[in-house]
Amino acid sequence: MASANPDINYIGIDIQLSVLSYALDKVLEQDLPNIKLLRVDGSSLTNYFNEDEIQRLYLNFSDPWPKKKHAKRRLTYKSFLETFEHILSQEGELHFKTDNRGLFEYSLASFSQYGMILQEVWLDLHASEYEGNILTEYEEKFSQKGQPIYRVEAKFTH
Repeated sequence: MASANPDINYIGIDIQLSVLSYALDKVLEQDLPNIKLLRVDGSSLTNYFNEDEIQRLYLNFSDPWPKKKHAKRRLTYKSFLETFEHILSQEGELHFKTDNRGLFEYSLASFSQYGMILQEVWLDLHASEYEGNILTEYEEKFSQKGQPIYRVEAKFTH
């Protein structure tokens, strides 16, 4: 996305150092000055971003935390949504992609219960007419196995 949109700044965030190290190698290899990386937990984003500072938030193939007792760790749980609502601008959007149907269903319900507006929903992104999709490495791996990719674009009502 950063190479396709050199005039837009991107910030990659993960709590796992190994994931960020891999991402840093890619950033340096492709010489992408419009990407910065942060090793932080998603729940602490208000320590790094001001209110209404972010225009778009991408949650791509995050850990599904499949056990019910771990629901609070999912990035689409209400406490994370509160954080995201705070840092996203009034026009800001949350774009979520996953290969995990259970997480997708949970997330749609979570967004709805939080009062978010679902603008677009794709139950099989690659079989749709959606244009402009940039494949992540996870996405490519899962779609090659025949797994559908789920995607939703949502907004907060503020």
